[in-house]
Amino acid sequence: MVASAVCLVTGVGLAAQAHRFGPRSTLAESLAGVLLILGLALIGSGLPVFR
Repeated sequence: MVASAVCLVTGVGLAAQAHRFGPRSTLAESLAGVLLILGLALIGSGLPVFR
């Protein structure tokens, strides 16, 4: 659960600051999206444990 929270927070932070990367902002936004999806996937994979 901690890893998913870290991925989500890092993804949101990177997406919010992507405009500061200039020509590499597309790469930063893509990486932020990957981190957000990874964080959600980690949460989803952990849900069956709590049944």
